[in-house]
Amino acid sequence: MEKRILLAIVLCIIVLVLWEKFFVPKRVTAPPTTSPEIEKTTPAPAKPEAAEQPSAPVSQAPPVLPSPLPPQTAHPGKDVVVETPLYRAVFTETGARLKSFVLKKFRETIAKDSPGVELVKTSNVEELPLAFNFLNNPVAALNLAPYVADQSSLQIASNETKSLSFQYEAPGWLKITRQCVFYGDKYLIDLHIRVKDLSSQTWANSPTLSLINLPISATGSSRYTFQGPALFANDKLEQVKFTKIKGEKEFPGPVDWIAYTSQYFAMAVAPIDLAPNHAQLKALDDARQMVETTFIGPKITLQPGTEQEFHYKLFLGPKEESYLKAADPKLTHIINYGWFDIIAQPLLKCLKFFNRFTHNYGVDIILLTVLIKLLFWPLTHKSYVSMQQMKKLQPKMQKIREKYKDDKEKMNQEIMQMYKTHKVNPVGGCLPMLLQIPVFFALYRVLYSALAIRHAPFMLWINDLSAPDRLPLGFKIPIHYWNLDQGLPVLTILMGISMFAQQKMSPTTGDPRQEKMMMMMPVIFTVFFVNFPSGLVLYWLVNNILSIGQQYYINKKAA
Repeated sequence: MEKRILLAIVLCIIVLVLWEKFFVPKRVTAPPTTSPEIEKTTPAPAKPEAAEQPSAPVSQAPPVLPSPLPPQTAHPGKDVVVETPLYRAVFTETGARLKSFVLKKFRETIAKDSPGVELVKTSNVEELPLAFNFLNNPVAALNLAPYVADQSSLQIASNETKSLSFQYEAPGWLKITRQCVFYGDKYLIDLHIRVKDLSSQTWANSPTLSLINLPISATGSSRYTFQGPALFANDKLEQVKFTKIKGEKEFPGPVDWIAYTSQYFAMAVAPIDLAPNHAQLKALDDARQMVETTFIGPKITLQPGTEQEFHYKLFLGPKEESYLKAADPKLTHIINYGWFDIIAQPLLKCLKFFNRFTHNYGVDIILLTVLIKLLFWPLTHKSYVSMQQMKKLQPKMQKIREKYKDDKEKMNQEIMQMYKTHKVNPVGGCLPMLLQIPVFFALYRVLYSALAIRHAPFMLWINDLSAPDRLPLGFKIPIHYWNLDQGLPVLTILMGISMFAQQKMSPTTGDPRQEKMMMMMPVIFTVFFVNFPSGLVLYWLVNNILSIGQQYYINKKAA
């Protein structure tokens, strides 16, 4: 078999294997978007004798936690709604935790009546994010403490900055004030936590702030991209798959931020001047893939009557560089295109540049394809010329095969000598394909993860370039495996036809078996692409059409 045929097949196999390994996680059942409501009455702090106390200096006894609050003073947690032009946030006084965060500018689906994207996927107060506590402190003592808000609601205009405070006081122990500062034009919340020692003893402990998250995106819509806890520690991005979290997983500091990230959105905590520090991951519910990501600050010592402040930046919003940079430049590391980041970033910037003039990302993908084709033109031209030379050598090759049909080793030696004599590279036709693989994967990551492409329409039935193309037929095709019950992948079929036409124009080797194998490639790629983003299929289709035109020009010139 010709080496170029072998190389083409090997490359395809490598692509398939790498794709399965790095881009296609196992399917899991999508978690419910909400959990059953729990009783609103806030639990009282744990009894002192049953709880592990915060650590204290060796020379002093540990502090004594307060007695449970009397029943008549138990405070039911009320909801506090914060409205800005960008989001609607709901906090509960129970633990001063975040109960809901809906992004107004982004919808769950492309349906006109679709609600905004919800980042908090549970209503169970014990599972809500932004729980503040101290290391090894009894959970109920602070995580569900009865805070009192200084306002019942908050309305913030785009040019305004307002604050909301929650306060909790346990007589004889401590007083905690949590102040949230909101910006009308940012997805940033400044969180300032002030702790005052009300006891008569000195005590020491490390503050903790936790994110508790369920998957933000449905499994089916993000099965090729990472979703889960992430952190930036020691100048390195760590993305941890849920299946890799066994019990508790520790990450030494310094930690710049912790986050839970999905295909397009993220919830992150970035501490300010809290070092040394570290982070911890804990799997809370395997069935629902619930995970707790905790930032653990430095050990602090509180003298009786003194206060200590802790400052954090919270980001809750879309994974868009401008929004992340406005909150904290270090948060831009949340956007990650993996191995192909060095290629993906320029591709995305190029698409955004085109979009300033076209306002249609489908047109932008076509323009980008033309640009890439022009950049690769010299290489592809040389490749096609090499293929034409191979075509001219077919009669000689056929004679060699007939002459040495019983001696395969001698036949291969003679064929290689013929290539050498005529200065023909038998694998030259595979070079453009090899060079396009990194561009292909980089563009894939952009089209699947870039917020700009999310729900971006093109034309006709293609109303979302980040989703597979499906033309509704008015009836269902009974094939659910490839999601054909949702419609016909017309663009993908056209791409397969263009690959078939390109194969027919390519010079043949004269071996019928090899030709049949190569003619199977369009079928393989069509099946391979059927669930890819329609934007990626559009790129490959336009690239094939341009290649056909280039090959026609070279064939006509060589005739």
